[in-house]
Amino acid sequence: MRLFTLEEARALLPELLPLLEELRQAVLRLRAIEAARSAAARGATADGHDLEPPFAVTPADPAEGPIETVRLASRVLQEHGVELKDPAQGLIDFPHLRDGRTVYLCFRLGEPTIQYWHELHTGFAGRRPLDS
Repeated sequence: MRLFTLEEARALLPELLPLLEELRQAVLRLRAIEAARSAAARGATADGHDLEPPFAVTPADPAEGPIETVRLASRVLQEHGVELKDPAQGLIDFPHLRDGRTVYLCFRLGEPTIQYWHELHTGFAGRRPLDS
């Protein structure tokens, strides 16, 4: 496991921000596709009719692009040693050594920089300001 200094983690953020935003958009798009599919499935079973003729040519799966975006973004984060916690929020953790123990430096899209840390087992709910 790679351990980041605060300076290293902050220096990596400008490279990761566009990736996190793209990842968030892809996840939100996948959720919308899933919601539309669920609604369509409910509609198809409610009246007993098929939504499409049985031999209709179906277009490419609209989820393919967002799924590939999620795969690639996740791989890039992993290659950097950054842990993805919540792609819809753009929430990532950087393993960090603090007072002789491993903790996470925590960042969420929309924050100006890394300002929080938390224990490995407490997660986002256990975030504390870096000065504490």
